[in-house]
Amino acid sequence: MRLIAKMPVRSRGIFRSTQGEPGGGLSRQDSRCLRGRRSRSRAGLTLVELAMVILIMGVLFAMMFGVFFRASEIAREGSPPAEARQRAMLALENMRTAINNTYYMADIERLVFYGNSKRTGTGSMDELTFASVVPGAEESGTPEVREVSFYLAAPDEGSAAQDGYILYRREDQHVDEYPGKGGAHYPMAEGILSLNFKYSYNAKTWYDDEGWNTKKNAALPRLVQIEMIVKVGNAKERLETLASPGLYIN
Repeated sequence: MRLIAKMPVRSRGIFRSTQGEPGGGLSRQDSRCLRGRRSRSRAGLTLVELAMVILIMGVLFAMMFGVFFRASEIAREGSPPAEARQRAMLALENMRTAINNTYYMADIERLVFYGNSKRTGTGSMDELTFASVVPGAEESGTPEVREVSFYLAAPDEGSAAQDGYILYRREDQHVDEYPGKGGAHYPMAEGILSLNFKYSYNAKTWYDDEGWNTKKNAALPRLVQIEMIVKVGNAKERLETLASPGLYIN
């Protein structure tokens, strides 16, 4: 009988004996390949690649901050004119609403609608006094009908001809026999160069220079045209609207 020696068989880098037991472990070649793969998986960016990333990020940040600072500068330059225009438009709407809510009774002498026209070298400084219904006054426990006036006044400092006037709203909770006097005065807008009220019965004939006085006419105008010239930055803008007094007429 001949005996045949069986050599161990290597399969996938593992030595197996004829009895199926592992032996010997990994070969040297397989160990070097495994270490190479591990070293490549741990490798990061090189200095050149890192420098390129930093350079690209610096350029992007410079562009972003440049746009941001330019937008901030434009907003800062445009904010004062925009604010002046917005305040003037709010004041115009406030006057229109108050005139629409005019309260008038011909047989009550202290209820008046009195418009005084004044001319200056640069425009008009008209004044208007009347009784108006203030919505929501009952909820606060204050009189609902109040005496209201709108007028222009020169600022404490500076030149009114250059910087414009201040538009005030005078409000008196007591409608007495002294129209245009007393009450609290509230500034509404600045830089007003002209304030003009025009009155009409039929929207065809307008009364401007003589103003309006219910003590003489004993009637309200059907329409009131409000015109303002406002200083917005270095320019002048004209704002106007129409009001219809007499929502509360008895």
